[in-house]
Amino acid sequence: MQMNPPGADDSPRMVVVGAGPAGVRAAQTLLRHGVRPVIVDEAALPGGQIYRQGAAPRGTARQRYGFEWKRAQAIHAAGADLAARADYRAATAVWNAAPGCLDLVRDGELETLPYSRLLLATGATDRVLPFPGWTLPGVYSLGGAQIALKSQGCTFGPRIVFAGTGPLLYLVAYQYASAGAQVQAVLDCAPPGSQVRAAPALLSQPGMLAKGMYYLGWLRAHGVPVHHGARLDAAEGA
Repeated sequence: MQMNPPGADDSPRMVVVGAGPAGVRAAQTLLRHGVRPVIVDEAALPGGQIYRQGAAPRGTARQRYGFEWKRAQAIHAAGADLAARADYRAATAVWNAAPGCLDLVRDGELETLPYSRLLLATGATDRVLPFPGWTLPGVYSLGGAQIALKSQGCTFGPRIVFAGTGPLLYLVAYQYASAGAQVQAVLDCAPPGSQVRAAPALLSQPGMLAKGMYYLGWLRAHGVPVHHGARLDAAEGA
C-alpha cells in the first residue's frame, strides 16, 4: 500500500496489478464494497498464468486446465464481468513503480497512472537455476512452455525433455503429452529421499497428492520415462 505524494490528486484511486485469480477476486471484493478499481494486466485476457487464456484456444477447457477447468472457467467469467464494471486495462505492462504512480506501456505508448492505494497480485514466476547451456535456443522454462500451450495453442518440440523439481514439472509434462507432444523423458532433480521426507506434509493435502499420483501414473502408462534423482550437468546443442 502506498499513499499519493504531497500535492497529488487527493481523489482515491485503487489500482490492482494482475488479473489472475488473486487480482480478479480482489477486484470483485472492492466492487462489492463500492470501490471501482483500475485493473492493470499484461495479458490480453484475464486468468493469470495457471488459468491463462488464448485468443484461439485448442481443445476443451477440461483438456487445457485438467482438474482445474471449472475454476478456470469461473475466473474467466469473473474477469469478463470486471471488464464491463471496472477500469480494466488489458495488454498493459507496468515497467516502473514510484510512490503514488505507475508507469505503464501499451501498444508502444507510455502512460503514467496515479494511485492512492496499490494492490500487487502479480502471481508466481519460474525460479530457474543457471547451468551450462541454459540460455541455448530450444531451452525453455516450464512457465514458458505453459504459455505457448495455453495462449498460442502450440507445443515446443517435436521432441522435448522436462527437467526440474516440484509439482509443476509433472503437470506441464502431462499437459504436453496430452496435447500430442513427444515427451522423451521427465527428469526429477529433487535429491533422493526428499519425497520420503515430504510424505507427512503430502498426506495432509490428499487432493494435491492424488493429482500428483495421477499425473505420474498417466505419464508412465503412456510410455513416458520418469527418472528421479537426476542431475543436470549441461544442455548441449547448436
